[in-house]
Amino acid sequence: MKISLHGAILALAYLAGLGTVAYFAFRGLPYYLTPLIQRPRHPLYWELKPGGELGRTFGLVGAAMMVTMLAYSLRKRLRICRRLGPLRVWLDYHILLGVCGPLLVILHSSFKVAGLVSLSFWSMIAVALSGVLGRFLYRQIPRSPSGDELSPAAAEARDRELTGALIDELGLSAETAERVGEIAVQGLTPDRSLAWLLADMTLGHFFLRRRLRRFLRRRCRDATRRQFRRRLEKAVLHKARWQRQIVLWRRLRELFHYWHVFHKPFALIMYLFMILHVVVAWKTGYGWPSG
Repeated sequence: MKISLHGAILALAYLAGLGTVAYFAFRGLPYYLTPLIQRPRHPLYWELKPGGELGRTFGLVGAAMMVTMLAYSLRKRLRICRRLGPLRVWLDYHILLGVCGPLLVILHSSFKVAGLVSLSFWSMIAVALSGVLGRFLYRQIPRSPSGDELSPAAAEARDRELTGALIDELGLSAETAERVGEIAVQGLTPDRSLAWLLADMTLGHFFLRRRLRRFLRRRCRDATRRQFRRRLEKAVLHKARWQRQIVLWRRLRELFHYWHVFHKPFALIMYLFMILHVVVAWKTGYGWPSG
């Protein structure tokens, strides 16, 4: 399986970010497991408390990551930014920051959340979890290589191109290519409930792959086709997934709409209270280095 340069860099970034969080979480585990009332007497208290040397750094870096996440919104909405790389790449790093930033903020809180700050904290958790779901839904909607959403006509044209590639480049008959499309949408109807569609989008690809492999084994048995089996399976699966996305187009957009209704208010609350928290800490000098 080939890994793109972007995929390799992203994987290294996740490894570095999550590895750093895991290291400091393990290093501070004795302190984090200490009851709150006994923590002031712990040797790591002045280092890992929210206003401590490391605790404050966790908060500042985590907050900076979550502010940097807003660059994705600028890239998506400002026309002048559209040439600054594919949208999907920006989204990948938006998600990366949305995972590592909250984890650092959790370390900053030293797992102690109470009062007004808890509203911002749990809003942050809701934003992070819904962001993972949003990334999943984003990938289900037909998009161009740059990450822009395709129109229904453009998606249908792309589907015809994939069908043509199966016939012209891989030697499938028109009948076999049509059967692939039928298998792709087998048991799939747009009027299903949203909960059922989410479950199908999560597990359906696994069963789809199995059905397509069984079908190809029956249709493509000669030695020549075995040499191209992997390439054929990959192309057929891509075509089948694309056709499923077209069938579910309207429901996917409906799901994405509900996701925005949930994600954006929590993001707004998170940023507002994060700013308030930073301003109060700065004004009161809590945990801020003197001099």
